[in-house]
Amino acid sequence: MMMMMMSWMLNFASFFTLLLVFAVADDPCQFESSKGIIDLTSLSGIDGKPAYPDVSPAVASNYIYSYNPCKPFSEGDVCSDVAVCQATKDQRFSFILGKQDSAKWNTGSNDEYPTVSYVYENRTVSISLICATDEETNELDALGEGPLNYYRFTLKNKCACWNGCRKTPPQQNCTIDGTTYTSDKQIIQSLPFRVTINPPGQQPSPPTSSYAIVDRNSRVSGLTLANVPTLPSAIFCLDGLQELSILNSPTVTIPDEISRLSSSLTSLFLSNISRSTPFSSELFNLNHLSTLSIVNCGLEALSDDVSKLTSLTQLTLDQNLLTSLPWTVSRLPSLTSLSLQNNPRLSSVDTLVGSTSLNILRASNCTIDHLPANIPNLHTIEFDGNRLASLSSLETITARNCSLLSFKNNRIASMSSASLSKIDSLNHFYLSNNALTTLPDTIYVIEDLKIVDIRNNDFSAKEAQWIQGIFRMTNTTVIMIKDNN
Repeated sequence: MMMMMMSWMLNFASFFTLLLVFAVADDPCQFESSKGIIDLTSLSGIDGKPAYPDVSPAVASNYIYSYNPCKPFSEGDVCSDVAVCQATKDQRFSFILGKQDSAKWNTGSNDEYPTVSYVYENRTVSISLICATDEETNELDALGEGPLNYYRFTLKNKCACWNGCRKTPPQQNCTIDGTTYTSDKQIIQSLPFRVTINPPGQQPSPPTSSYAIVDRNSRVSGLTLANVPTLPSAIFCLDGLQELSILNSPTVTIPDEISRLSSSLTSLFLSNISRSTPFSSELFNLNHLSTLSIVNCGLEALSDDVSKLTSLTQLTLDQNLLTSLPWTVSRLPSLTSLSLQNNPRLSSVDTLVGSTSLNILRASNCTIDHLPANIPNLHTIEFDGNRLASLSSLETITARNCSLLSFKNNRIASMSSASLSKIDSLNHFYLSNNALTTLPDTIYVIEDLKIVDIRNNDFSAKEAQWIQGIFRMTNTTVIMIKDNN
């Protein structure tokens, strides 16, 4: 009886352990967060074979690795129905490193791009996803083992981007304005203007003609419409459309039907379209939108409803007539890049205060007379051609490590030591065409400073000599007018 009891308890414990594994395991194919969806389904190998076979580490090693996202594969005598397999180069020995039913996603502290990990017995595999914006990049790099039984990889692919490879839904019939469409091909061929399919070579920027990006399943994922007289309603039946651009079409308006694209559209670019009709409020119900550009459209105010675009990472509002921004922009949880270039009526961006996700802020050629405050993670700031008299509060909007600070063509007469006190490293600093007479000592201790452009300021010859002499110690290129050399 005691033996039976122990056997039952052992079986129950084994069952409970197995149940726990299945309870905590994530979907090995896709991960969803407020930023969107990462779907690795299309990267999976077919016929039970790994998509990334026999990958050698960059450092010398006696091992090779095979990996298949999403679905299990089998290789050799040992690795059966696995996610990751390790083998000796002579293929004599192999080891299971992880299985699909142990997949676990983790976004880390910055919620940028996640890692997916797998476990098997005492071994753990961590694969860091790296977003590749081109169509060709598809690389698995084996970084090696360290610490013991912990294996690290990086996977570079478009599918590693948020919404980069969202699974296209099956084609369904769509009826709009009394016409029923049964395929994307029928929709494109019904348009009253020429649309080139998968045009060869690089397209001019900006595009001068219309074209569609179509996959081998005859599904349209991208559509660019240039110089078109109207916006046919049929395009709103393209239920797998991810990227839509409409350019140089001043008679085109955006209708409510754009909401039909809410389940698929991730990028919307509008440039020089009709200024006579306000944008449809349905535009702000595109809840998978990660990139929104409204350029040269006479936009005078941005709706508070922009707060609904919780997946938005890039917002471009260049060449408009904005006078201010709604407070809701600062509350967008995923917004990392904001461009407001060439809005001559914009005198302040104070409504951005408190934004912690924003990394890039471009607002050149406006009429801004002071910097905003408390945007603590900006690594790229461009405020050229404004009315700045100082860089007061700069220390509250810069990250520790910056790429670019540009304040050319302003009225800056002084810069305090405190304004640069937060910055540990910076690559490029542009201050030409201002009224500076000296630089703060804190600028000389910033690491990795490659270029400082201070042309056309009011430095004396002695001050210019001092600046250039100190920067020689750091191999920083200093650009000054010849009179100051």
